[in-house]
Amino acid sequence: MVRYVHHELWAAALILAGVAGGWAAAVGTGQSPPVRSGAIGVLVTFALGFLVLSTLLRATRLKWVGQMREFETAAPVPDTDPSRRTALAPRMLGLLLLSALCVFVIRDTAIVVVPLAMGLDWLGKAVVGVGWEHSNGRRLWLAPDSDGPSALLCTTVSPAPGTRTATGARPA
Repeated sequence: MVRYVHHELWAAALILAGVAGGWAAAVGTGQSPPVRSGAIGVLVTFALGFLVLSTLLRATRLKWVGQMREFETAAPVPDTDPSRRTALAPRMLGLLLLSALCVFVIRDTAIVVVPLAMGLDWLGKAVVGVGWEHSNGRRLWLAPDSDGPSALLCTTVSPAPGTRTATGARPA
């Protein structure tokens, strides 16, 4: 079982690092950069606008893009809790390598925009997941499922213990 937010953050970080690494490798080897210097401002504006739009759409209950319905229908974690594992799986390193290789070899603006948009969408999913967890007092988990790629489960977060004085009594 993997924490949903950690999984999305790792995926976003790996694909964005791949884009940056491919770009740096192209420039470092003396090849032309993937995006012309005049278009970098447009790319940054697109990236910020896409991040905001993607996050706002993910935070809705719209049928194909919103995630609130999925979060609210998450089943509770069963008592036979499987072991928790790290969100960084070796297979996820393919995101880093594939995006870096595509940006380095092809060096086209469209090749930069696609993985950049995917990474920013995953980052938006993580932000929406954190907001939902915070407002509902539950944690979201991804668990392997025989019916599909993964099932969304949730656990409750135990409230913080109340404050006590040095004698152990509750403050007045």
